Amino acid sequence: MNRVTAVDVSFCQTNVDYNKVKADGIDTVIIRAGFGRETYQKDAQFEEHYKRAKAAGLKVGVYWFSYAYSVAEAKKEAGACLYCLNGRKLDLPVFYDLELGSQTKLGKDTLTAMAVAFCECVKVHGYSAGVYASASWFASYLNYEKLKKQYAIWLAQWRTDSPCRTCDIWQNSDSGKVNGINGNVDTDIIFNADYKGSSATTITTPKYSGIKAVQAWVGTTVDGIYGPDTKKHLVMKLQEELNRQFGMNLIVDGIYGVGTHNAIVVLSYGCRGNLTKVLQGLLICKGYDTNGFDGIYGVGTNSAVKSYQRTHCLNDDGIAGGNTFRSLCA
Repeated sequence: MNRVTAVDVSFCQTNVDYNKVKADGIDTVIIRAGFGRETYQKDAQFEEHYKRAKAAGLKVGVYWFSYAYSVAEAKKEAGACLYCLNGRKLDLPVFYDLELGSQTKLGKDTLTAMAVAFCECVKVHGYSAGVYASASWFASYLNYEKLKKQYAIWLAQWRTDSPCRTCDIWQNSDSGKVNGINGNVDTDIIFNADYKGSSATTITTPKYSGIKAVQAWVGTTVDGIYGPDTKKHLVMKLQEELNRQFGMNLIVDGIYGVGTHNAIVVLSYGCRGNLTKVLQGLLICKGYDTNGFDGIYGVGTNSAVKSYQRTHCLNDDGIAGGNTFRSLCA
């Protein structure tokens, strides 16, 4: 007989006692990280679920609920998801949750392409990826065979005997009862714990030796190692320049918050000055060759921006706006 070993949770579950959950035989939790295309759409309980589950020693995976209607929007959702994860270590894949009724009009090819786009963006960042959908979705709206070859499959089919399709995880109920969780909760049975390589790793980016020059310019320790202090000083330089050039009155604290994000000035090919130099410094410290650290948004910087945007699931238009700066400063 199949045994429930996992639950999936979201903002609907609050004040979960994961020690009791674990004592009830559950060893894995899949947490909704958020939904949609914007980073502010992070699930209201994600941080709490993640912290408490890890503290109790449970394995953790996440899912992202899709509201996308195109491949481009699916990529934006992946970017928002990755931003909310902020490099956290996961034990299970990042699952793309496709179930919105209005999406079905897009057809199987488009929906499958959206799933692939999201999953490939996630994989670039070292996470393994998966697709969550109901049995009817996998039958009518997604290319199940194609997705199964590349990603983990999380099948939702609420029945007591067995799932109708081969899957890695089977969500068998939406009305489970588990100690430590108030009310009903989705329960899951895990068949395959390998997940095609599920541990998150640090992504590999192109290597360019120029960090020391950046560190010397922003006035921090010159050791050629990009760490929190160098990032803080780059953000401080960004804030200083926004204040000096545009009178933004930002607090120069090295924290890329809402105020700094809203003050960002869009940079593109042909721009010159210290804001462009900050952009170059951030790219260099992330491992991208801008072909100079000179404050000139030329061919090299344009190419580096596009490469960074592609790697981080952003619109690769070579225009450095708020989303690009927010990702670089994360």
